[in-house]
Amino acid sequence: MRAVLQKLLHPGMSQLVRERGYAQVGGHVVAAADATGLRTANALREAYGWPSDPSGHVDVVRFEVPVCATLTAPPQVERPWPSYPLGFLRPVDGAIVPVWSMSTTRYSPGAELWRISDDGQQELLAAYGGAARGWTALPDQPPVEEWHPSSRFFGTRAVHGGTEFAADVHGDQVELTSYVQQTSTEWSQVRVGAWTRTVPLAACDVYELEFTATLRGVPVRVLEEYDGAVRALLLTDDPKAAARLSAVMVDYGVFEVSGVPGTELSDKRLTADQLVA
Repeated sequence: MRAVLQKLLHPGMSQLVRERGYAQVGGHVVAAADATGLRTANALREAYGWPSDPSGHVDVVRFEVPVCATLTAPPQVERPWPSYPLGFLRPVDGAIVPVWSMSTTRYSPGAELWRISDDGQQELLAAYGGAARGWTALPDQPPVEEWHPSSRFFGTRAVHGGTEFAADVHGDQVELTSYVQQTSTEWSQVRVGAWTRTVPLAACDVYELEFTATLRGVPVRVLEEYDGAVRALLLTDDPKAAARLSAVMVDYGVFEVSGVPGTELSDKRLTADQLVA
């Protein structure tokens, strides 16, 4: 069983998950087992150095380490936003919690969105069922209205029978997702525009694609490509580089640019980070 991570979501990102089915994840994470001493919303905000919030709660996602994700120490520099150059959250109530920077990927299947209140109560809001099913709210919560097919350029992929699919790994099994109609009885339609099939892990090549490039001198990773334009993640948290590209900070230390003509990219490279079972 893979380690379980926990990610604290700023209110805008939590709203994206709950309303639009946002499945992209990256940036600062901690091991859920390390953070059990941070029992209240206030303790979490203090540990992360986040501003106070009158809502009376914070939202976190707990999820197994995605199979092809990479975890690295955060940059050892101070930034004008909450950052962790020593590799730890701020000590609160004796809790010493290492923090990691995770590569951008898709949530692993089984991820859970939890709400933690100022008095320490925890409430499960939604669960993630993988590339085909997306986020599903608990029965007593507002439904997650949107679902989007996963991007080819982040999240687990698999080749089976010579064809590439979005993929979710469950132990020694892989659930393949196709966004093209499948008529074979081996496939099941789980929603409009999505068909799934489960096959042995040993029968697949599992990997995550990384489409990297340079944009006006700044290294980027392409996350989506549509009609000649791309959405890209900056592979640096340097504020000057972000300002030069008019990039938007989507999470603390995570910058993106959208609507960039693909013709502006140079040094393009597509690699596959393969799962080694």
